[in-house]
Amino acid sequence: MYFPLYFKADILNCLVIGGGEVALRKIEVLLKAGFKVLVISPRIVPEISDFVEDGSIAYLQRKYKYGDCMGNQLVISATNDTEVNTQVSEEARALGIPVNVVDAPELCSVIFPAILRDEPLVMAVSTGGQAPFMAAELRNRLRKSIEGWGRWVRIAGRFRKLVRDSTDEAKERRKLHEKFIAAGVPPSDMAPPEDADLDKWISWLESFPNENT
Repeated sequence: MYFPLYFKADILNCLVIGGGEVALRKIEVLLKAGFKVLVISPRIVPEISDFVEDGSIAYLQRKYKYGDCMGNQLVISATNDTEVNTQVSEEARALGIPVNVVDAPELCSVIFPAILRDEPLVMAVSTGGQAPFMAAELRNRLRKSIEGWGRWVRIAGRFRKLVRDSTDEAKERRKLHEKFIAAGVPPSDMAPPEDADLDKWISWLESFPNENT
């Protein structure tokens, strides 16, 4: 059984063992999230070399050795060597570091979900490692349903701050939050008030077209 958590990735170090196409796909996901990435591998594909050259990732050109996992908050093993993958998993687990071994769920303490990102909204879909291709399909279907929600969440963040500054009453805050949700997704041509006037925000929410609610 898996338990989903969201980490503040830009303060975390991630070690990737392996330099092939599989490692590349993981690195691309990690960089989008903001991880600091170190790759250890005797060889790397040209796309990973590009990341090294532009300073996006660090690289040690050698084989994995015991002790490499220390100092990292996430470890990924993406090699085709079962022995290496097992050693990486064992070291990371012994150090209490989350580890993902590609295509070997029995060696993983964490798995990668399919991620839908419309900042600041981030949604993750997982099948518990049973059918990752289905997680990707479900993510793609969800993407069509939540278009524009990232903007909605950004506006909600402004509204939440305004509400917190306006009242200390938990019930009143909850009523205002419910009013915001009930208004529906703000139409793209309707910008929220620029100033922190709660009455103006309420009037703005109430002005949404009926079909948007």
